[in-house]
Amino acid sequence: MTRVTATEFKNNVGAFSDAAMREPVIITSHQRDRLVLMSADEYRRLAGEKTDGVNAEFDERLQRSLDRHSNTLAELAKR
Repeated sequence: MTRVTATEFKNNVGAFSDAAMREPVIITSHQRDRLVLMSADEYRRLAGEKTDGVNAEFDERLQRSLDRHSNTLAELAKR
């Protein structure tokens, strides 16, 4: 899991946006977790939106990615 200060994020928004496609990025302010940046697909999954199933390969890749990050999301939920 990537954790960066708000200043680091501001100065490297592109790099951290790319990183958020792979795993959540926690953005801190004054040494406290403030925001979590994640992919839109991950957000949709957490929000309970369903995929239409048209692209099964994409759905499978997405599910593998979500499974890979489930521990990170569980850790974040505890905070």
